[in-house]
Amino acid sequence: MVCALDPSIPMAFLASSMISYNNSVVVAGPLISIGISRRVARIASGISIMLGALALGWAMKTPHMCGWDSAFGAYIAILIPTLFSTYLGVPFSASIALIGSRVGGDLALGLVDYTWITETSLLWLASGFLVFILTITIYRVLGTVLWRFRRISHILGASRAIVAMLSIASGILLGANTLGFLSSLECHKLLWLVALGGAAAALPGSGMLEGMFRWLSVRHLSTSSIQISIVAGIAVATLLGLPLSHTYALMISATGYSTSSGMSIFSRRQLLRAGKSWMCSLAIGMGISWVAGVLKTYLAPI
Repeated sequence: MVCALDPSIPMAFLASSMISYNNSVVVAGPLISIGISRRVARIASGISIMLGALALGWAMKTPHMCGWDSAFGAYIAILIPTLFSTYLGVPFSASIALIGSRVGGDLALGLVDYTWITETSLLWLASGFLVFILTITIYRVLGTVLWRFRRISHILGASRAIVAMLSIASGILLGANTLGFLSSLECHKLLWLVALGGAAAALPGSGMLEGMFRWLSVRHLSTSSIQISIVAGIAVATLLGLPLSHTYALMISATGYSTSSGMSIFSRRQLLRAGKSWMCSLAIGMGISWVAGVLKTYLAPI
């Protein structure tokens, strides 16, 4: 039973709120690009992320030693970098940091779950291949469809509806996968509170962050291949109960789109920066969680 003074309550809520606020552009950016007001797009982000966590967050696998000892380092590893990245207007990969924090926490406790690490690693490799191939395939199919129906005027309206539905689906899966993973660190006992933190996505956000996702535009419906692939990849990961980063899926999908269309969404330098940020996120999560776990272990008897 969770008491009123349990420190995990405010920390879980703050971590969830920061993750949701920082990553809400996955939903808000594409919605704004199709003409929906920023306020409505933000509210849609908060609702979809919150409902996704409530409805599907329980599907994420719990660690063998879930609880406050496992979650404490993760909360610290999420709060500090996310506050810093949000202040700078730069997206932070919460999923990768959470993976690192879980590994770091397990190392501090001497209870490393090698099976989970193997499953997660294989998922990232397989999902990267799946998302890449799926993006190329869907792009070509949509390109053929658009060419055949290029004279139909209401295709623009249909494309807006598709972008809106995919954006909401992305929000639901963000709540289910990332917030569900956060909740699993405490055996899902605070899932309701973590889900409530998803409402922070409805707060006004950085225009620069939103702009990074506005290239998902209805000017060419084939860009929906990117969103479809991301949704498919995260959905499979959630069904397996394993974490998968939206940023990772986005970069792989965008690479597949560029390969098919010949139009580069991200430059090589941007891709390298993304790779570096993933490594930093992993290292930060692992390091902070390990230090927090070690300190907590040594200070516990005092």
